[in-house]
Amino acid sequence: MEGVVKNRIIAILAILVIIFFLLWLTASSSASKQKANADSKVALSMELEENNVKLEKEKSVLAEELKNAQAQSAEEKTSHEATKKTLSQEQVAEQALKVELERITRLKEVLEKDLKEALAGQKK
Repeated sequence: MEGVVKNRIIAILAILVIIFFLLWLTASSSASKQKANADSKVALSMELEENNVKLEKEKSVLAEELKNAQAQSAEEKTSHEATKKTLSQEQVAEQALKVELERITRLKEVLEKDLKEALAGQKK
């Protein structure tokens, strides 16, 4: 009887060893999957951080380009206003010259008429 009890205890212990071994395999597999997930998250986090740094650099470059474009636009606007003012002044001067030319043309016509009359008066 002692041999039967010993064999039963050995069988029970063997079953317990197999159960614990299977539990250990399951736990090991689960830990491996969790580590893989954690590694994946870390890799993704690093990739996102690199993209964030890249985008921040691009943002600063674009901000600098925008600032330069705004400065250039302001310079061009100032230049345009100066050109507009000069054009306006030239148009005023042109108008004044046209008026003066018309006045001189009328004066010339009057003088020519007077000269013709004087010449006609001398011939008589």
